Amino acid sequence: MYDVDNWGICMFKGRIAKAVASTALVLGAATAFAPGAAADSASSLTAVPTSGDSALQSCWGQRVTGSAGHKGNKTWCDSGRYREVITCETLGGYQYVHYGPWVWASAESVAWCNLGDAIIGDRTQVG
Repeated sequence: MYDVDNWGICMFKGRIAKAVASTALVLGAATAFAPGAAADSASSLTAVPTSGDSALQSCWGQRVTGSAGHKGNKTWCDSGRYREVITCETLGGYQYVHYGPWVWASAESVAWCNLGDAIIGDRTQVG
């Protein structure tokens, strides 16, 4: 009859199992972060169009406070390259913009206001 290569079948099953496990890990992480971010009044969920109108990039954001009391916002997206952009305001009413680092999908980009200043706006810049 047919000569079955058991070693090849085991290797193929192993690759499938690894792919399924990594997909489950990514989806589990997205599920773990998204509900908390959506429930937080200071967080945002956005769909940003990429190069084509048919493709959408989902991004999440969340306010954070640093160890010294700095106010910031972090963002992470499911695809592409992006960075966090925040508008801050001093007690005297002066407004300025700070940028987080450019990162690739699933990494966090965090931007911080100067100590004592407030966040008055945030967005995700896609690039």
